[in-house]
Amino acid sequence: MKTGKLFWGFFLLTLGALFLLTKYDVFQSSFGFVWDLWPLIFVFWGALVIFKENMVRPVISALFGIFLALLLFGMIDDGFYSFEFSDNDSPYTQFYNEDFDPSIKTADLQINSGAGTFIISDSTEKLAEGKSKGNFAQYDFESWKDDTSANVQFSLHAKKFHLFRNTFRNHLSIALNEKPVWNITLDVGASKSFLDLTKFKIRNVDIHTGASTTHLKLGDRNDETNVNIEMGAANITIDVPSTVGCEIQSEMALSSKNIHGFESRGSGHYLTDNFSSSEKRIVIDIKGGVSSLTVNRY
Repeated sequence: MKTGKLFWGFFLLTLGALFLLTKYDVFQSSFGFVWDLWPLIFVFWGALVIFKENMVRPVISALFGIFLALLLFGMIDDGFYSFEFSDNDSPYTQFYNEDFDPSIKTADLQINSGAGTFIISDSTEKLAEGKSKGNFAQYDFESWKDDTSANVQFSLHAKKFHLFRNTFRNHLSIALNEKPVWNITLDVGASKSFLDLTKFKIRNVDIHTGASTTHLKLGDRNDETNVNIEMGAANITIDVPSTVGCEIQSEMALSSKNIHGFESRGSGHYLTDNFSSSEKRIVIDIKGGVSSLTVNRY
């Protein structure tokens, strides 16, 4: 088969499949990070020139078609996506809450889900409140207390899915009480997440995602905050306050990095100039595959 046909065949097949799966919300993901890898166009182009008469050329052509389809889809998807929920509740809207006990000093929040959109930003007088929207956004909500600590858990309830008779929508927004020191775990699949944690005392943040777009904004309300991120193909933006010393250790296979206000120490290690002298610190450890990482100080 001619390499031109392979290129266009895989390009159209990939692009059509991505738009179809997005239309039916089979996944809630973002491929905007692919745009940061646009120089690969020249890599593929050069490989096609070098291996003009080689058996590997058809494979390169197919991969080139897939990559360009992902690139185009990522540009379109990134331009039209918003983290905001609509104001109108659907018939599939559910609410969750747990009262706050003043004796609670520390609290753990765990979110276990598949594909979806996840938001943590608002505060509440309750220990935690949740609002899920979508016909696949049915969560098992659990909460328990042990002396001065509390645990809150959202686990996606499994539901049978028919591709052309259902759309897959899973939006979850959570509000937290500002008084406890929080440990937050987000264990999800292909996802889009906005986590504005500036109002809360955060000790630990653990994020495990597949193909995803994540915006994490950290504050300075706790003396030390530890962030551990493990992701697949992902686009992640982290905002850290300039009043806090920050350290980043990253291990990323193929990535685009834009880390502002840090000094590079080599091998994916970055420090702010006030890390040693600051009374408050944020330590970030990131492991990922094909990724785009942006870190800003505000």
